[in-house]
Amino acid sequence: MKVGDLVRCVWQPTTSRVENDCAIPMEHTIKGELGIIVKQYKHYHRILFPQLGYEHPLSASAIEVISESR
Repeated sequence: MKVGDLVRCVWQPTTSRVENDCAIPMEHTIKGELGIIVKQYKHYHRILFPQLGYEHPLSASAIEVISESR
């Protein structure tokens, strides 16, 4: 997996982020949604879901590649 790949989310997170040591509930349903890898880190990817106007960090096990970028 690399930046630019089109992916589908196969897992629904329950939290979107942590603020002041408190988990903030997830506002969007991303399971089943298509997204684009916009950043790649050692242990996770940052996925943009343009139809939702939302980015979320996900591990490789939470996404499947639909189309690889060149």
